[in-house]
Amino acid sequence: MKKLSILLIVIGALVALYPLGNYLYGGFGQARLMQQMEENSAQEPSIEADEEVAEDYGNLQDIFDTYVESDEEIEEEVELRTQEGESGELLGTLKIPRIDAEMPVVLGASQDNLRVAAALMEGTTPIGEIGNAAIAAHRSHTYGRFFNRLNEMELGDEIIVTTPEDTFVYTVYEIKVVEPDDLSVLNRSRRDRVVTLITCDPIYEATHRLIIHGVIKDA
Repeated sequence: MKKLSILLIVIGALVALYPLGNYLYGGFGQARLMQQMEENSAQEPSIEADEEVAEDYGNLQDIFDTYVESDEEIEEEVELRTQEGESGELLGTLKIPRIDAEMPVVLGASQDNLRVAAALMEGTTPIGEIGNAAIAAHRSHTYGRFFNRLNEMELGDEIIVTTPEDTFVYTVYEIKVVEPDDLSVLNRSRRDRVVTLITCDPIYEATHRLIIHGVIKDA
């Protein structure tokens, strides 16, 4: 009986500590990626330096993999590229001044990747190029973490993405909430360089997706 009581106490302690461990794991992973990006930037002096919960992104990447572009009013001669690389590859950092957010961006919106970073969805446009670079991140229950405060953004706000090649400044032109299976948010422009930020909405018991569209304004 005594052994059973001890076992139950241990199990209870582990269950209670799991959210903390998961949070720390994500935090350490994010810090490691940010440090890696800083080291990469330090090696390229010409470059401008500037989960607590497992939210239900489910088959977000799988849904996109079945998506077929259907915009018939665009210029067909413009060739669009898609991001290539290995899942988990560090692509750069994402900074949103309005909500004081900064985080690494990796390739592939898998649960493992989303625990430690924002993720450029595979099959979408490379950051900074003509098309639509779709970046997903957890909403998180921790204030200020990942896309927790994304709902505070306003039209005209800046979204800054720094890669080893360059720094790209997008200006927010549309904010909306859509159904989880609304694939129109992934439409790829053949004229503009667009970024789309995707997260769950509302924070608790999310039923929809919060979408932020930004575009690079050419001089």
